[in-house]
Amino acid sequence: MNEKIQFKESKLQALEAGCRKNGFAMTVQRRVIMEALAERTDHPTADQLYDTVKGRLRGISRTTVYRVLETLVGIGVAQKISNPEAKARFDADTERHHHAVCSRCQRVSDIHDPQLNSLPIPAGEIGGFTITDYSINFSGLCADCR
Repeated sequence: MNEKIQFKESKLQALEAGCRKNGFAMTVQRRVIMEALAERTDHPTADQLYDTVKGRLRGISRTTVYRVLETLVGIGVAQKISNPEAKARFDADTERHHHAVCSRCQRVSDIHDPQLNSLPIPAGEIGGFTITDYSINFSGLCADCR
């Protein structure tokens, strides 16, 4: 089984477990949206995922896609990548990793760097927050925009 299929299958298993743990039904909508997200590495927006799944699910609404994505984030099988200058994007990869965001086209790329993962988390409270994890977003220009 290739890596992409294994990733998608593991995300669907995590979705099923997350739904059970949180008392949610494993709906067709949740399954199809999770599959569509797990198939992608481009960190799609909710609108991009809607465009993908509307051909797979008749009658699905944009609002349903937004709600399902928030549920996926809430149960920990997806993450929301927020950028103050752009729409939120979603990622099925919930392992700690970092991102490079193109300041021109808003393209988001993964950065897997063990050195970045070993930064110490500050102890105690900072500005009223107890920090439990982190991810770093780097800004710059992607190869296409350079």
